[in-house]
Amino acid sequence: MKFSEGEYTQDLCLQVFKDTILLSHLIDTDASDCELKTPEEIKRASFYLLNCFQLTYSTLSDSPALLMSRRKYEELREQADAYTLYVLTERLTAETGDVVNSPQLASVMKSPTAEGELKLCSMHEGTWYFQRALYMENNSGGWLVRVSGKPAEDWMIAVPLTRPQLCSIFYRWLLQPIEVSNGE
Repeated sequence: MKFSEGEYTQDLCLQVFKDTILLSHLIDTDASDCELKTPEEIKRASFYLLNCFQLTYSTLSDSPALLMSRRKYEELREQADAYTLYVLTERLTAETGDVVNSPQLASVMKSPTAEGELKLCSMHEGTWYFQRALYMENNSGGWLVRVSGKPAEDWMIAVPLTRPQLCSIFYRWLLQPIEVSNGE
């Protein structure tokens, strides 16, 4: 997991097991690795790692998700600095077909103030599976971007999301293995 906002940076590895979560820092070698066992520890870590200090119980936006080719999205993201906001918006709109939300995503892609990436690796029946999710925000809002993990698949889906919503979702996702092992 990586997350950065201004001078605040996290780059770490989370190993999620049924009864515990191991957190290992990858950048700050002076920071000690830790084990998260209780829901309170997991919640505190989830919000701290994403630099979020407000809890939200709000529901997700009614805005539809944006869907487009992963390859086109990655191409646009790499070239975002070279495009004007107008050109980036036009290209995103052409790919997604959404004239309402594409400008908001273009704004965040063009000038993010916070960014994060979560790479998920899991093993099932001896085979590794990889998935990836990105988060980016600026003063116009935040977006969670889910990118296809298989080379043969070519899709990307983006959903408008606030950082407190992201923190709550991340916390609940990390809590699931512990709830299952405790029979909750």
